[in-house]
Amino acid sequence: MNRRALFVLPLALFACTETVESTDVRTSGIYPEFRVVADGSGSSEVSARLKVGGNDSNTFLDLESEDRLEVTVAGETLRLEETSSHRYTASFPVDAAGTEFSFAFLRGDEDDGAAHSVVTLPAPFELAMASTEASRATDTVGFSWTPADSGQMHWDVDGDCVWTEEGVTPDDGSHSLSLEDVRALGSAQTESCSVQLTAMRSRAGSIDPAFTEGGENVAYQARAQLFTSLP
Repeated sequence: MNRRALFVLPLALFACTETVESTDVRTSGIYPEFRVVADGSGSSEVSARLKVGGNDSNTFLDLESEDRLEVTVAGETLRLEETSSHRYTASFPVDAAGTEFSFAFLRGDEDDGAAHSVVTLPAPFELAMASTEASRATDTVGFSWTPADSGQMHWDVDGDCVWTEEGVTPDDGSHSLSLEDVRALGSAQTESCSVQLTAMRSRAGSIDPAFTEGGENVAYQARAQLFTSLP
């Protein structure tokens, strides 16, 4: 399957990126992307990337000198470590609804930091497929989740023989993907493959006002199920 991992999600990837050392940029010129993802395993992964030039920029910060990212949950503070693609991560053994995650960008004496970007996890849910197989020619793909909630549920599908697609639906407990949502790749019209359906409930948090460029801070409860896509 093409999916990178169970839920390394919505920190956008760019085909061509640039980097700059964090010590060359004031806090006020930084646009943060903070994420928390709980996948139902009892733990939550936190992720952060820092950009220069706003939301649409592809220029990322490499943390240097005393600059660092930390997250505090229930009195425990962890320093985020760089993994790949200018992405800094840590994992906490918690995933309950309402758990608060506080992101801090800490600096030396050259500039003020931004220590108060806060987000809380939305309610968890259980995801179920209506069927384990579906024909791309004739069948919709039904799925349901409990409990329902207000707002919207984001979904996406990914597999070796289908186009990656995504969308949103009301968080009312059920949805069906149309034939247009699960389409064969041009070279795989007659093939079957395993497809991962991911459903994600999100909650937006706050950004420290020291980030005058704005930013994103979102917590997700995400669940996945597999089904077989048939010609």
